[in-house]
Amino acid sequence: MRWFVVVVAILGAAAPLGAAPGVTVVQAADPAITEGDVVIDGDPAEVFAAAQDYRRWPAMMPDVARVEIADQHGVDAHVTLVSPSGHRDNLTFHNQPQARMIYFEDTGNGGRAEVWAEIVFVPAAQPASTRVHIRLYAKVHGVATLVASDRAIRERRESTIAADLAHIRAYFQRQIADR
Repeated sequence: MRWFVVVVAILGAAAPLGAAPGVTVVQAADPAITEGDVVIDGDPAEVFAAAQDYRRWPAMMPDVARVEIADQHGVDAHVTLVSPSGHRDNLTFHNQPQARMIYFEDTGNGGRAEVWAEIVFVPAAQPASTRVHIRLYAKVHGVATLVASDRAIRERRESTIAADLAHIRAYFQRQIADR
């Protein structure tokens, strides 16, 4: 997934992508948090269950070529996402099924940044629909602040959330079309 890649941000974040129609991205009161929403077809419990299946992520996100699950015990897991270019993101998951929330921290950035995300799947106003809400926190530390501005980090969070929500929506649209 295009979960915030610290190395890319440090080397120079791309300009934010415009959000796809139906995708909303907003800056939270905390300057290190960006949030976004999209409504998709499907039951929240079913969508949450599918999204917790990390092996599906390459089909959901075009920038995840491979998923390596080091260990998984109930709601906790250590997972590495490998991009098509070979970049690896080491994530530690502590999901909360009662809240239909996927929660992870990026544990492989060498302390240059604190990065975590919450992805919540709740009923939308329309029947048989799910509102997917992403809350992404990313803040660089130390020498990384010299090469990655707060603005660049914010733009990277915005573009990441916009793309991820658009990809999640497209994935579930394909799943419904294939039924």
